[in-house]
Amino acid sequence: MATLYMLTETSKFMMSFVIVTDKNNCIIVDGGRPLDMPLLKEAVGGRHISAWILTHAHDDHISGFTDEMAKNSGADFDLEKVYYNFPDYDALIDNHNVPDYTYFRTELEEMLPAFNAVKEKFAEKEHIVTQGESIDVDEVHIEFLYAFHDGLYANLMNDSSLVFKMTTPNTSVLFLGDLGPDGGDVLFRESRDKLPSAIVQMAHHGHMNVSMEVYAAIMPKICLWCAPDWLYAEPEVPAYLADGEKLRRMGRIRMYGTALTRRWMDLLGVEKHYVTADGTQVIPL
Repeated sequence: MATLYMLTETSKFMMSFVIVTDKNNCIIVDGGRPLDMPLLKEAVGGRHISAWILTHAHDDHISGFTDEMAKNSGADFDLEKVYYNFPDYDALIDNHNVPDYTYFRTELEEMLPAFNAVKEKFAEKEHIVTQGESIDVDEVHIEFLYAFHDGLYANLMNDSSLVFKMTTPNTSVLFLGDLGPDGGDVLFRESRDKLPSAIVQMAHHGHMNVSMEVYAAIMPKICLWCAPDWLYAEPEVPAYLADGEKLRRMGRIRMYGTALTRRWMDLLGVEKHYVTADGTQVIPL
């Protein structure tokens, strides 16, 4: 039986998963920041990493991976393949036809230049994911349901998140990365019939995330929250989301705190919540 490890935060918040298959191989999802790498290495335990999936180019998700590649080309990991699909920095950096170019440029510059600078170090291992393709790692089947859609610019990097469904002989887990409302709408329209899953990784740490329609299509029994205490207990409208006019200018009006998402999960009858604030979570698959 496969086992999922949802690693707790060493840095202030992040997302890091390790899945160990029944043949003792690993799948990593994101990994967090450089500060989170010792815990990740401990969870991997020297095992072969069949797939390292990078959901999107934000610091709290992939800067640890990027740092490891810059440091020693990932020599501390027995890595077979890296899966990702990121926006093209060069193609987008001069595109001013966006709701908020200052924010858009900040998004592009947060991690993409650093990531692009180390790509040559794992070039033979990279695989650019195409929406609809699938891979198998031992008994774990992974189907990619959503990849970067050019034109979703108001919430650029979060809405470029890979979404994939992981299925084992016993259960299914849907990983939503940091997908936001607009990306969630596209996911719902294009892949609604494939969304139902027993377990869901809450999009964008549970706040400013996909709509209730998406979660209602998933109908999870278990929710995975990559959230420290302050985020898991966040109100529906925290201070940084209180300026509705600013959000409208940025094209990001449908942004709310975790309190709203938690109410949705209550309405859907979710039975169990695993939260990284409570430490590393171990879940049999």
